[in-house]
Amino acid sequence: MKLKNTFHIGLLLMVAHVSFAQNKTLKETELQESKVDTLYTMEERANMQRWFYDRVNDMKLNEDLRDDYDRIVNKYVFDMSRLNDADKKYTRDEIHERFNLLVGKMNGELKTILTTDQYVNHLENFGQIQRSVYSKWDFEYIKN
Repeated sequence: MKLKNTFHIGLLLMVAHVSFAQNKTLKETELQESKVDTLYTMEERANMQRWFYDRVNDMKLNEDLRDDYDRIVNKYVFDMSRLNDADKKYTRDEIHERFNLLVGKMNGELKTILTTDQYVNHLENFGQIQRSVYSKWDFEYIKN
């Protein structure tokens, strides 16, 4: 249950506003206020989250590996979700470039902990999400 909740929270961060606790620091409050509209509706986010969760379950990761996998994905997904924050003032091209860099770094970290089959599965699964983000931003998708 802990893994399920942790994973759902992480994926939600990619496409949703971050909801902080009521005792926010000034910096957290400023970050939240600078957040711009999300790319996905609540229903789209829920569907995407469930789909990815099911695909990761299909990978049959043991508990420790799943914890590591979720930690890495959540870390990068959070950073991806903040790329369009108003305070960053990134251009569309800069968002595209930084998104690609984050995906590359995430994949590099995951490659070190997953088997070849698990890594290929991850690339296929996250590739679907990446293509969805590209479609929403109207980015050109170039398969690596």
